[in-house]
Parts: sequence; C-alpha cells; structure tokens
Amino acid sequence: MLPGPVRSALYFALQRLIGSRVRAAWLDLRAWSLLAPQELERAIDRRLGETLTRAGTSSEYYRDLKLTRQSGESAGDFLARHPVLTREVLRDNFARLVTDRQRGAITGPESHAGRGYDWLVVKTGGTTGVPTSVIHDAWFRDYGRATRLFTQALCGFPLGVRYFRLWGSEQDLLQSAERFDRQLLRNLHGEIPLNAFRAKEAELRHHLETMHRHPRVRHLMAYVDAAASLAEFIEEHQLPPPRFNTIMACAGTVTPEWRALLERVYHAEVFDKYGSRECAEIASECCAHEGLHVISPNVFVEIVDDDGQPCAPGQPGHVLVTLLNNHTFPMIRYAIGDLAVWEEGVIPCTCGLSFPRLRSIQGRADDMLTTESNTLLSSVFVRHFVGVSLNRQLILEWQLEQCAALDFVFRYVAKNQQGLPENLAALESALKTALGRSSIVHFEAVAEIPPSPTGKVRWIINRTRRRENQRLTG
Repeated sequence: MLPGPVRSALYFALQRLIGSRVRAAWLDLRAWSLLAPQELERAIDRRLGETLTRAGTSSEYYRDLKLTRQSGESAGDFLARHPVLTREVLRDNFARLVTDRQRGAITGPESHAGRGYDWLVVKTGGTTGVPTSVIHDAWFRDYGRATRLFTQALCGFPLGVRYFRLWGSEQDLLQSAERFDRQLLRNLHGEIPLNAFRAKEAELRHHLETMHRHPRVRHLMAYVDAAASLAEFIEEHQLPPPRFNTIMACAGTVTPEWRALLERVYHAEVFDKYGSRECAEIASECCAHEGLHVISPNVFVEIVDDDGQPCAPGQPGHVLVTLLNNHTFPMIRYAIGDLAVWEEGVIPCTCGLSFPRLRSIQGRADDMLTTESNTLLSSVFVRHFVGVSLNRQLILEWQLEQCAALDFVFRYVAKNQQGLPENLAALESALKTALGRSSIVHFEAVAEIPPSPTGKVRWIINRTRRRENQRLTG
C-alpha cells in the first residue's frame, strides 16, 4: 500500500542491492525513446555494429564465419550477410555460441552460474514445441526488466502503478515457495499475481473475487487467452465484471475477436505486446494504436520472405531477431518462428516515439484444451510444462491433440531412449492432473511432426473445440 513513487525508489534500490543494473538500463532505454528519427537510425547502426563486431571476435561460432565489415558498409548490410540462426543451429552449436570469456563456465544447457546474480540458462518450449535453451547474461536480464517497465508505461501503467498479472505461476502449480526477494520485488513493482495456468471455475471465480477486492487497481497484464477465457466466463454467467483502464495482452495473438471481447467485457483499452522467453520484450502497442513499437535499444528486427529477402511494408514475412545487449550468448538473426508485417509509410507515430513499428503479428491464435470438468486449460501452460518443467532433453519435438472429451494423443520425436519411459510416465501423470484423472493420454512415437498448411508445426490441436466452432459459424 506504499505510494507509487516510494515503491519505485525501493524497487530500484533492492535491484541494486542484489547486483542488478536495471536502473542504468532503464535510463538508457528512456534516453533512446527521446531520439529523433535520424538520431535513432544512427544509434541503431552503432549498437548493431558493435554487437556484430563483438560476436565476430569473441564467439567461436561467429568467428568461424570469417565475416568482416567492409569499409563504408552499414551495420544493416553487414547483418544481412550473416546466416539465419535457427533453433536447430542454436541447439547444435550451443557451446560454440558462448563468448570466450564464459566458455569455461558454460558448457551446455545444464550449466549453472557460480554466483548469485550472473548469467542464467533460459529454457523455452518454443512456439513449435521444440525445447530450446539460451543464455541471458546479467546485462541482458537487466535490460529485459527495463523493457518490461518501458512497455508497461507505453500501455498506461508505469512503475509504481498497481496492476493485476494474470500469468503462469509454476510455484502455484507445483505448490513450491517463492523466494522472499522475488516476492518483495514483485510487491514493489506493484504486481498482484493471479495464476493463469488453468481455468477451472473455482479459479476463475477466485480471480474475480480478487479483482473486486481491489477496485482501485485498474490495469491488467495477462496471457491473452486467459483474459479472454475469464471474459467469456463472466459473460456466460452474467457476473459483474471488473473495470480496467488498460489491458496488456501477451503470450498469444490478439485477434480482432479477442480484442473486441476484452474491450466489451472489461470496458478497457487493449494493448498488444509481443515477446518471447528467448528475446524478452520485442514490441508493444502504444496509446496511438498505430502498430507495435520495436524496442530498438534491445532488439533489431527483420522481416524476410522465404528466400531471406527483406519484406516491404505491408508484406507478411518471417521474423528474425538480433539481441543487442546479450554479450555472453550472441543471437544474430534468430528465427523466432513467427510471421509479422511492417507498418506502411514513414510517418512517425502520433505518440511521438520514433521506434519502428510492426503493423501486426501474424501468429496463429493458440488453441486451448478442454478438461474433464469442462473448463479450459491454457495452451501456454502445456507448452511451459512439457517444454520446460518436465523437459529432460529426451524429446526433440511434440504435439498434443485432443480427439474427444477425454481422449488425447501425445505425439513425440524421441531424442534419447535412456530414461524416456520414466519421462513419459511423468508427463502422463502431469497431464492427467491438469486434464482430469479420467482422461486417457495415448503416447505415439513418430519420426517427425508434420507441419500445418501454413508451414508451422502445431503443438496444440483441439478437435472438439474446432467442431464446436464449426457448428457455431456454419
């Protein structure tokens, strides 16, 4: 209940106490946000050039490419001569990507830092369900926290303003305790946490009760599917909705239908935010709603066609991300697996920010699974639990399909056989806990997971919801 400015000051002080330089990153980001378009272009070229030079001299993988920047060549042109970093290439060259200074300490995805606040292994199931591990060094972690503060400010609730965070809580799911320093930082940040991993009726009612207990909290950060599920529950049961000024919708595609639903139920202004565990925040909408601003001080984004050529504004293409502040694990032209479109025209955004804008993220709206109790299970939970929490590096790719009310098929491509039966047994137990004890999960070993007609592997498929949607629309 401390005033916002007091919480902000204490938040930065505690971060400094644990060794974080998030305030320095925050100040750097804010300085960039004030740059005029030409100044921003020069700043991007300089930071991108420094990133490419550092990678080429200190990382074995990039050093072996033997690429050098030519006299007078822009950083963007130099970048275009680098190969695309796919997930497969990243996994096969994990240790070689690590810069020389940390090669002795970081030998693989299971490495651990020797001191409290340092580099960190970040694991993600990825949008295709393929387990991927990357390294975030301390400075990138700090910059990631700063970009979160920045995007929250773009969405109307800067540091110190209280908000609900309807997000995945692994601590709640596993009934494990959260560290005290993280609790304290979260409270100073102004966050009121709500667990979005599952959407059972009791939990949805609990979320509503919590929101109604804090009527002065008028902002929500949420998985978009979780916020939409809660909104549908409110409408279906004709319950009084909480009123929000703003909703930051994350971890999924904000479709026009979901945006309309959130605006209608919560009477809120909806902001789309795009990011990933590997790359932190990538882009965010602002109050002008004229596209999503790329967080230029931290990431450089390209959109390319199937031949790797730049896409013109208005033309959808593959998103490539280069991290500009990760000095331990260079990720250059990382193929994140999404499609996006640049905003057309060169007119600066009416909000005054010069950062380049994406018109939209063309990613598919995530399916949700229906549980035994006829409630919805977030696909974000499934991806996190299978790809991160229960990932034993034994499964290369996977796909979970709901064929009937209690009938599921888990397809997988095995990477190693040793320990695989135990890993599958743990997965079955976890899935039955989440989906319902009467559910049946069939495990099917396959040689590959076939892509959908759009070329992207579907890691969650719900045939029952699809049939329901066809009946509703047909």
